[in-house]
Amino acid sequence: MAKIPVWRRPVGDFPSLLHLGPPVVHVTDSLSSVVSALAGDPHARAVFVVDDDDRLLGIIPERRLDTNLVRLVLPQSIWPSIGDLDARTLLHAAKGAPQTAHDLMVPCDATTPDALLQDLLVGMIRRGDSATPLIDEQGRLLGYLSLFELLANLLRQSDA
Repeated sequence: MAKIPVWRRPVGDFPSLLHLGPPVVHVTDSLSSVVSALAGDPHARAVFVVDDDDRLLGIIPERRLDTNLVRLVLPQSIWPSIGDLDARTLLHAAKGAPQTAHDLMVPCDATTPDALLQDLLVGMIRRGDSATPLIDEQGRLLGYLSLFELLANLLRQSDA
């Protein structure tokens, strides 16, 4: 029987690459709680927002947190010298940091264990996602997958 190429295998065939216990917050959690959650798993590069039934509602990318932390931590006089933060983003932050996870979260694309690895990788690369949540059929968060780790694993397999 022909072996199925790794690209055509479902994501669920790679349990060792799934990060269980991802950084999770609820919509009413504060910015401080969101930062603490991400600090607990810096490999995630994002915090996942769930409802009371652990269903995924959105994601807070690390970059979105950076802007709010710049406003809170650095003096405003330094902001213009930060080249990679655009003026609109800084202006928004200057008017007041969002106070809850709901204010910070953005919609995200999630994947399920039966999704093909090829489709997951293509989607992550096109969207510029460094991490993608894995959900079950009811939309409950199971964990997350890291683009870097997926690609590194594929590299190791091709070297073998």
